Formats: sequence, structure tokens, C-alpha cells
Amino acid sequence: MNPYFTKDFVLNNIHYFARDMSDEKIYAISDLHVDQIENMKWVEQLSSDQYLNDTVIIAGDITHVLSKLTQTLKLFKSKFKNVYYCPGNHELWTQSQMEDEELQVDNSIEKFHHIIKLCDSIGVHTKPGVTDQGVTIVPLFGWYDESLHKPHPEVESDLRLWSDNYRCKWTSEVPQTEAAKYFVGLNKKHIYDLNKNNNKKIITFSHFLTSKKLMQAYRDEMQRRRDQWRENKNDTTSNQEQNVIKANFSLVAGTELLDEQLQIIKPQVHIFGHSHRKMVLDIGDGITYVNNPLGYVKERETGLIEPPHELYEIKLVDK
Repeated sequence: MNPYFTKDFVLNNIHYFARDMSDEKIYAISDLHVDQIENMKWVEQLSSDQYLNDTVIIAGDITHVLSKLTQTLKLFKSKFKNVYYCPGNHELWTQSQMEDEELQVDNSIEKFHHIIKLCDSIGVHTKPGVTDQGVTIVPLFGWYDESLHKPHPEVESDLRLWSDNYRCKWTSEVPQTEAAKYFVGLNKKHIYDLNKNNNKKIITFSHFLTSKKLMQAYRDEMQRRRDQWRENKNDTTSNQEQNVIKANFSLVAGTELLDEQLQIIKPQVHIFGHSHRKMVLDIGDGITYVNNPLGYVKERETGLIEPPHELYEIKLVDK
């Protein structure tokens, strides 16, 4: 045994030594919402030695509280070799947040750029990078517009039903109606550089959904699950359920502008979040779409987010 490695050191790091250093794995998670105590405990209880040679992708919505965001990112950085992250909609909430006021963060645009600088200082990747095994990982910033909106006569399409409408603060240069175009525009300077190499092992990720096809596939899958649930229960939708006002998720789901960038990059896998529903989708464009949220405690307890509630391992194929 190397004299510099004590017996206790080896025993405490057995998982690290057991894996070949080239045996790098890439995991994905989204919608951590560590404002909920149980969710922060989930992050804290992740192994401190199992993932030291691995990469994790966090596809937005960690928290709107900057101190908790910092704490969470540092926790992941202590447990993983590489951490990739892009902000979601919750991170851009600024209204009635004393912490934002103390830091003189006045609006959602300022807060976004403050978070990017915070990530740089911690060593969390918000720009494209390449892992030791040659996998290119590309974060894609975004927001939502009405390009994915699918009206439904029984579902209310009104931005006033969504907290973002009250909790985000925009600027005259970037009003809410231009937010998707602004954030997607920040990706452009990185995308064309990717085309200069021939790497076929590419993973992209965004918080938001990326196309009408993905939105439709998500809807179809949710309808299939509802039909299956009713069949298992031998029941139909109750009158009480019919009378509940439901917000139309497609109104705030994402933007087609992201799909334009995906078709340029042509990743094998795209990770997304925001919808709080675990699924793997094929929409016929050669990209596998994966959503692996932790979500809210109540969603897990009621089965809306199915177990196991764990990191999703991304597996690519050689091309």
C-alpha cells in the first residue's frame, strides 16, 4: 500500500478506488425545488464518494432563493467531478425577495446574469464543455413564448394563472414578450463553434420544452397515463374534477426557438425539465428527450412523479 494512503483513507474512499477512472458516468436531474426541506435532504443524502468521477446535469428550477441556490450548487460540486446547470423560471423570481434586494438585484435579467457569475465562481458549467471521455454537453438557456401553445376548450390559457407573471420583473429592453428570444439568443455564440468539430457524442439540455412536437408528445403521454389510471380504477373523471380550473401548461412550456438550435447541434439526447413529469420521448427527429424531475414532495407522494426518485444515467451510443 502507498505509505501516503492510510487504511482509513482507503476504506473511506473504497467506491472511488473501485471504479476505473475512465468509467465516467453522466447523470441528469431537474426541478429540485430545494425550498422544500425534504428535497434539500435528498440532495444532501446523495453519496459523497460514488460520483466523484462523474458528471451531473441540472436542468433548472433549483430554487428562487440565492443562498439556497449557492448551497445546492456547492453540494453538487463537492459530490461530482463536473456540474452543468442552466437556470429555470423559478430562479428568475425577484418580486418580494429580500435577499435579491440586499444584493441589489432589481429584475429577472440582472438576477440571471448574477447567477451565471455565481456559477463561474463555484466552478459550475453554464457553457458548453467536453468530458474526459469526449462527450460534449451543451446548456441551452431559454424562456417561453406562445409558440408551443395549444388551446383547449376545457383548459384555461391565461398567464395570470402562473406565478411567474407576478414573481418575475422584466425591463424595458427585455419585456416578458421578448424574454424567450433574449435567452435563446445567448446560446448562439456557442452553437456554431460546435460545428467545427466532428464530435457525435453530444448532450444538450434546457429547462424548457423545445418544440410543438415535443409538447404534443408530452400531452399524448399524459393522456395515455390518465386513460390507464381510469382503466385501472374503472372510473371516469368526476364532476368535481371537471369543475376545477386547469392552467394550460402549453402556454408557458417553452419555445420553438430552442428547436431551431437543437436541429443545428443534433444531439443524441436532450434533457428538459419544467413539466414535473418523468418521461423519455421519441418525436422522430433522431433525438431522445428525457425529463427526470425530483419535483414537489406532494407530486411524489401521490404518484404524479413515479419512483424511483433518483438521478437518471444518460447512455450514449457510438456513431
